[in-house]
Amino acid sequence: MAFADYFGKNIQAASLILGGFDPTAFKGLLEQNTVGVAFDELGSSSFEGRATLDLIVRLLARLYPNIVLAPLDEIAKKQSPEYERLASDINPNISISKNMKDASCWLVLGATRLKIKDAEETPIIYIGSDNWLAKLSTAAPVSSGRSENPFGAGTAACLGAANIFRWIFSAQLPGSKLDTEINFSVLDLNPKAPKPKNLALKEVDLGEFHLVGAGAVGNGFLWGLSGFKCKGTLHLIDAERLESSNLQRYAMTLASDEGKFKVDLAKTWLSGSKLSAIPHIATWENYVATRNNWQIDCVAVAVDNAATRINVQAALPKCIFNSWTQFGEIGISRHSFIDDAACLACLYMPKATTLNFDQIVLKALRLPEDAAHLMEVRARLDTGLPTDRTFLERVSTAAKVPIDALLRFEGKVLRDFYVEAICGGAVLEFNSSGQPNRADVPMAFQSTLAGILLAADLVAETAEARPRLPTITQIDLLQPLPAITSTPRKKAQDNRCICGDLDFITQYKAKYPGAAKQARKSSSLEH
Repeated sequence: MAFADYFGKNIQAASLILGGFDPTAFKGLLEQNTVGVAFDELGSSSFEGRATLDLIVRLLARLYPNIVLAPLDEIAKKQSPEYERLASDINPNISISKNMKDASCWLVLGATRLKIKDAEETPIIYIGSDNWLAKLSTAAPVSSGRSENPFGAGTAACLGAANIFRWIFSAQLPGSKLDTEINFSVLDLNPKAPKPKNLALKEVDLGEFHLVGAGAVGNGFLWGLSGFKCKGTLHLIDAERLESSNLQRYAMTLASDEGKFKVDLAKTWLSGSKLSAIPHIATWENYVATRNNWQIDCVAVAVDNAATRINVQAALPKCIFNSWTQFGEIGISRHSFIDDAACLACLYMPKATTLNFDQIVLKALRLPEDAAHLMEVRARLDTGLPTDRTFLERVSTAAKVPIDALLRFEGKVLRDFYVEAICGGAVLEFNSSGQPNRADVPMAFQSTLAGILLAADLVAETAEARPRLPTITQIDLLQPLPAITSTPRKKAQDNRCICGDLDFITQYKAKYPGAAKQARKSSSLEH
């Protein structure tokens, strides 16, 4: 058995993006295709090469049951055991081969051209970086730079993993094909720029800032900052522990991390940096309520729900960087509050009446949607009543789920049962309308890249390394890199959003007296 114990989450993620999805066929293709990772001295010893190699192993080991790690010279051979251990720590069941004949496709790091038999039939994708530039080629090595900037290197790893995924599942991704040549600056996010921006940066002082959500996207964010020379104070805000189902896409985690608080893990990942990391085991709402200081300069948002995003904007930080994943797409957005671009709340304003939490839970459990059952669910949520076997048997009958699959939740409160069994995908699947569906669970290369670009955005704008980009950047990793990734987004025009409310505007200007002038400058650069 080479699949990870949390492989069910990979099935759930793939079902959202692959046409004609069949779980058995999905597993079969993964078993039939062994991904090879070849690397030379430059690809395993330079800072950028090591960063790419580290992340590519972190991404591949979560999905593929069999990989080949192939050092191409003596120096690389000395580094190889480190990455073998990393892959095994992520998936203790993984099969790691050193026989290059076992690989059906290749990712190659460094300056060495890979020489194998049947090279015309076996895809070889060279990945590398140069400072802010992510590089990829199907024709020749692209090398790895010697800067100490991880953002181009990490982006290259995600693009490489995405291309391998597209090749293996090409039959289930109509119209998809491989990228053939990429020279993409994470600084300006313009894939077709004739001269991509590649400014050298020394240590950057990020000041006091916040990360809301240490989940899948947050892991990508933390991976980027853990390898970058920066200082400052980072408040880590997340109330949850790491569940086994999270391991499928949380790039920084190991199998042994299960059960630990996400923010505590995050602090350990930053221990080698100059950042002062302060963990807060709390939701954003609880954190703000107890902070006693609403002067919040910068927030990076990596949560998976609209309500918290709106609440972040309502706290009126000076600037916000936001990131998300949906199906094959990743997205980044940037917000001040008083320029003419959309604020964060503009992007997530509800367009229809939504259900209360107790109604959502009732629908997810498939119990009858009458007043009596709603009051029971509400009471269980409010009082923390342990879930008993009789209740689980009723859910089993209503949802047509074997009772044996539910018994491990006996004694847990309903809120935890909902989070683990339903949101975590352990037993039931649903969407917010209550209809059977699969939750939006991204592949690891998607959420990780979203987090890396979120961190790069924060660093680039703090260091004033570029003009402010348009409001939204979107990239579909199931297709070749598009010519245009970033587009402006104006404020909501119906005056429903808080950014059109005079009281909020006045309060924002009072908190940040110089922000209005800066917002006008940024807006003119954006358009």
